[in-house]
Amino acid sequence: MKKKLISFTLLVTLIFTLTLTGCGGKKGGQNDVTTATNNEENFNEEGLPIVNEPVTIKMASSKKPYVRPFDELKFFQELEEKTNVKIEWDLSPGEGWTEKKNLIFASNDLPDAFYGSWVLSDDEVLRYGLQGLLIPLEDLIEKHAPNVKKMFEDYPEYKKMLTAPDGHIYSLPRLDESSPLTNDVLMINKTWLDKVGKPIPTTTDEFYEVLKAFKEHKDLNGNGMDDEIPFTFRGSHHISGIYSLMGSFGILDNSKKIAVVSDKIEFIAIKPEYKEAVKYFHKLFTEELADEEAFTQDGSVYSAKVSRTKPEEQIIGALTGWGLVQTFGDRNENYVVIPPLKGPKGHQMWNKRDGTFSKCSFVITSACKNPEIAMRWANEHYESDIAYQEYYGLFDVAIKKNDEGKIEFIQPPEGKNLSNLRHEQSPGQNGMHFLTKDMVQNIKYSEKDIEKKECDEIYEPYVVDTNYPQIYMTIEENEELATIKTDVINYVKEMTAKWMMNGGIDEEWDTYIKKLKQMKMDKMITIYQNAYDRYISSK
Repeated sequence: MKKKLISFTLLVTLIFTLTLTGCGGKKGGQNDVTTATNNEENFNEEGLPIVNEPVTIKMASSKKPYVRPFDELKFFQELEEKTNVKIEWDLSPGEGWTEKKNLIFASNDLPDAFYGSWVLSDDEVLRYGLQGLLIPLEDLIEKHAPNVKKMFEDYPEYKKMLTAPDGHIYSLPRLDESSPLTNDVLMINKTWLDKVGKPIPTTTDEFYEVLKAFKEHKDLNGNGMDDEIPFTFRGSHHISGIYSLMGSFGILDNSKKIAVVSDKIEFIAIKPEYKEAVKYFHKLFTEELADEEAFTQDGSVYSAKVSRTKPEEQIIGALTGWGLVQTFGDRNENYVVIPPLKGPKGHQMWNKRDGTFSKCSFVITSACKNPEIAMRWANEHYESDIAYQEYYGLFDVAIKKNDEGKIEFIQPPEGKNLSNLRHEQSPGQNGMHFLTKDMVQNIKYSEKDIEKKECDEIYEPYVVDTNYPQIYMTIEENEELATIKTDVINYVKEMTAKWMMNGGIDEEWDTYIKKLKQMKMDKMITIYQNAYDRYISSK
């Protein structure tokens, strides 16, 4: 009788243990990534479908407003037909995504995976990876993701960027090497130049003289009103701002105020060159040559000013932006793109575009019972034809292959544009696409893209890459930066706008530097430098 009681107790314990194991690790315990599916015979190590009988994976993502619900997109429906993997989507609008993902992790009610461009921040990937809520992917990649594995072999620098300080890879990336070389260009109204008898400016002094001529010559657009604005931009916006224009003074600006120069981290906003640039733009504001709303206007206000196509409606002399076609809808004949202006000391530089690589477009959580299925599903996205369709739109809907095998864009019907076709049946900019330089060479671009590439050709000789690489910092480094960076950057922005609009930089410069030091600016620079040194010394 006693033996039977012991056997019964062991049986109950075993059943209880198996029941807990089958719960999918919802409380954050990390699954063994080599564990097989519930039915090993259902899973195919290679080829398609991934599973013989359908398997559902729960996936969370953020959705842009112009993209339809993912379960309605033919891209995912066709992927399901090929793989036999059905995705149960938990979608949130972009503006509510930060709050939503915080709630997901706080509740430990995890999906099997997160999907989409920039779906988690670097800090979140590292934090939740170290907590065991996200699983390491390197073994899964080795066994089940040949496309990802080849990508790492072809682009070892990206594998290096994806490797966290603990040596693990927790996320799969997004790459868009079709992205232009530059964010911004400087455009000027050629019709107005002709009216005031000035050539296209080549230096900062000539640019000032041109803007002055625009101001003094009344009614350049001929509409009978004094509504002309010689020069406009959007504060510190990365496309329509003046970050690159500071290159004329020997320094290139960016939103982080951090630059890498000869492997040394510099804080841009304390350099003498920054001060000289601010003084130049103050001169433009003082003489009413720059838009008084430059630091307050949002995108809609800016677009309303600059995107006017009829000559009598145009009120802007010079402006910054992505390019002519993007700004005006076509190559507006009244405006031309001009090269970087040469500064007082001969400097002529322009920013290199950053952000073509995103470290996190896909992660697998500890709740996933079948991580090998999730990894094989993600691996499909790194196949070229799927990558094209995920980003640019479906074949025969938005794109097609011509007789030479090149990817062409389909002419949109009346009332639609390329963006409409792209997002009609595909996630587009929401996706985890990986477009390499070789793949980009196979694309026959639209007029807007062609014009932007022509802009890149103008600016390429002057482009200097001072961008801080997308590397992981430790949890401790991120926490320290969080308490320092926001206050420092906000103070710099406040003072820069004040000095450009109202002056006073010479009198207040020393006090400004002293306050930045009190805000632990030096500690911030040290954190960036230590993380960078660790990155460049790693294999």
